[in-house]
Amino acid sequence: MIKILIVDDHQLFRQGLGVMLAAKEDIQVVEKFESAVDLLKHLPNIEADLILLDIDMPEMSGLEAAPLILKLKPKIKIVILSMHLSSTKIQEAVAAKVNGYLLKTTDDEEVSEAIHQVVNGTDYFAKEAHAELIESYRRKEDPDYVELTPREKDILKLVCEEMNSHEIAERLFISVHTADTHRRNLLSKTGCKNSVGLVKYAMDNDLL
Repeated sequence: MIKILIVDDHQLFRQGLGVMLAAKEDIQVVEKFESAVDLLKHLPNIEADLILLDIDMPEMSGLEAAPLILKLKPKIKIVILSMHLSSTKIQEAVAAKVNGYLLKTTDDEEVSEAIHQVVNGTDYFAKEAHAELIESYRRKEDPDYVELTPREKDILKLVCEEMNSHEIAERLFISVHTADTHRRNLLSKTGCKNSVGLVKYAMDNDLL
């Protein structure tokens, strides 16, 4: 029997996934959690083979939780659940040493297949995730591709959250002048004219 934990902040999705997996003869849903923080609190006292872990949750994301989970339970398997078909998120998942990446739109057969494959020792990344990674590498080969620094990506994400330079400076513990400089560099590098253009650029290039 494969013992599963489900971690997702959306109750309907969490319950629906639990019902679907409970119908499988060789899968047991041991527990469901609404946050990674709640999971980490109880994990030392739970025996499980695999965690289905939402990537986006309040307080702590799935990718932030993954290394903490593996520190507590080094042998447990982790499969990320995501609404995002983003090369950046997929690469971050790989870096976090998770064992799989599934879209929340997938069907029950693929979820079951992923669980069995991962438990048997082979990572499982949805075919859409593989295709997105390949496409992202192709984009980088484009002569018009713009390489942003990690700090510029941080600034861009905050611009997309409608933060001004003062708010960005406060969030990142930098000066307003530095925040303004990064914004100007972003506009120059991307060829955008304003913040609206930067938001569109971020969306078009999977930077959110």
